[in-house]
Amino acid sequence: MQSRPINQRYCPQHQAQHEAEWQAKKNSYRRSKLAQAIKVEKAKQYDMNKRDEQASAFYHSKQWQRVRDYVYSRDLATCQVCGNVVKNRKIVDHIVPRRLCTPEQALDSSNLWTLCYKCHFRKTKLEQIISRQSNGSNKLKHLDRTFWTKVLREKRGNKQ
Repeated sequence: MQSRPINQRYCPQHQAQHEAEWQAKKNSYRRSKLAQAIKVEKAKQYDMNKRDEQASAFYHSKQWQRVRDYVYSRDLATCQVCGNVVKNRKIVDHIVPRRLCTPEQALDSSNLWTLCYKCHFRKTKLEQIISRQSNGSNKLKHLDRTFWTKVLREKRGNKQ
């Protein structure tokens, strides 16, 4: 019988089996009606309490929905950073943040790309850090797709 490190619950032989079972359970829950209902409710709460009225109106407009759907299909529902297929939500991100764009730029498909949840979350966190720097908004206006792809791939590589 193999011994296991103190900080591990399973021996190496059974760890992979446990992780596969856990991942299957987690994926099953994520697809459940309860999980979907919770997601919808969280999105509503975010729109009502955190998102400003102007942004909420923009993201519910027909123009945005048309452009978002176009970019999502143009990118083949695939994250443009890591290559994962984006199934659950249409996450179409503004390369230059919407709040810094002119109304025309906000709907310009060359300023939009599809990201998976993880890459979008990391990009948003990095944007927040940059915006707190001196002259941060100006820096964000000039960061392009190439910059973000490189930085997000490096960040992703460091976590693995």
